[in-house]
Order: sequence, then structure tokens, then C-alpha cells
Amino acid sequence: MQLLDCGCGPGTITLGFAKAIAPGTVTGIDVGSSQISIARENALEQGISNADFLEGNIYELPLGDGAFDAAFSHAVLEHLQEPIKALQELWRVLKPGGVLGVRTPDWGGFLIAPSSPELDKAISYYKLLQQRNGGNPYVGRQLRALLREAGFTGIKASASYECYENLSSIADYLALRIEDSERVDRAVERGWTDANSLESMSRALREWSQHPDALFAQAWCEAVGQKG
Repeated sequence: MQLLDCGCGPGTITLGFAKAIAPGTVTGIDVGSSQISIARENALEQGISNADFLEGNIYELPLGDGAFDAAFSHAVLEHLQEPIKALQELWRVLKPGGVLGVRTPDWGGFLIAPSSPELDKAISYYKLLQQRNGGNPYVGRQLRALLREAGFTGIKASASYECYENLSSIADYLALRIEDSERVDRAVERGWTDANSLESMSRALREWSQHPDALFAQAWCEAVGQKG
């Protein structure tokens, strides 16, 4: 079996696939060269030889037509301006009868407690950053339609919740993204927010993560389709 993991990051899921389908092979692709380097190092450390990693763009995969039996993409589509174009490219590299599995969050089903005005503001601002950068935080509910439009058939869609145990980790991730928006997105310069708000939103996230009753539950949507 030949499997493609598109948007593989540091290869955490990719290497799990490699173990599961050996002696089949897994190819991980990511747009970030630093992530590819980490993935290769992780494969070496774990002694996994049936996984290879390539730098590439999901819109123009450096792969031949019909090269894979299956493809997978996790937490990628929500960041894309043209998700159908990306899915069509995944369709291209699949063999006839090949299967695609995709998974993405949908922030419309997001649960966080206990709430506060600044915490709500931080979550709304994170969504705004994703939208202003061309992404869609609500793309999960559209997976069935997107796969169908990209040419896939036999589509099955589902949804589930993930409850984060390590709240400090998710709080830091969101807080750092908010803080970085001043430099990366020029958010203050563009009038999206102000410096004081950036600080108060980040502080609210980190303080919330230490609350004894804190809950963070994220809705994930999944879909599987076949290349006819």
C-alpha cells in the first residue's frame, strides 16, 4: 500500500501510519521545510524506514498521477483559501478506487468554560485571524459538499469532540498566535485590534487554563470519499 499524508507537520500521524501499514510506504508532505526536517529526524529516531518526507504545496503536489492507494489530510483545509482546488489535487494523485480521508475542526461547535468577556474576545479574535488569512474556521461542516464537488463519491461524513487535558498547551498555542499577530499579520497597524487588547486576551487565556473547572472541547469533522 502507498499512502500520502498531506500537511504532515512533524510526522506524528505519518509515522503511526507507517507502523500500521508496513511493509507499505507512507509519504508525508508539508509546505514547511522545518517541519519536514523534524519529521525526518523523528523517523530516524524511531527506526522507521518505510516513510519518506517531501516539501510541497497542497495545490501543486510534486507527485505523479494515480500514485497512491489512499490519502489523508488532518487540520489543513481550515487554513486554505481554495479547499476544492486542494481536494482536486489529492484526487489527481490517487489511483482509481483510491480513498481520501480528511479531518478538520469546526469552531462553530467549540466549547469553553468558565467563560469571561476577555476569553470570549480571544476566541473570536483567533477566528478572525484565520478568516483574514483566507481560512475558514467553519469548514468542517462543509466536508461532504467539498469532497463531492472535487469529484469524490461514496462519501461518508461524521463529527466528534476532543476534550483537551493539557489546557496550558492549548492556551499557550492560542495566546502565542494572538501575540504574534502584531508582527506576522500587522494586526494593530491594520486596525484589527490594539496592543492592550492583545495583552489582555493572551493573559485571559493563560489565566483560564489554570482554573480548576476549565474545559476546552473542540468539534472535529471527518469525511471519507473514493475516487471513482
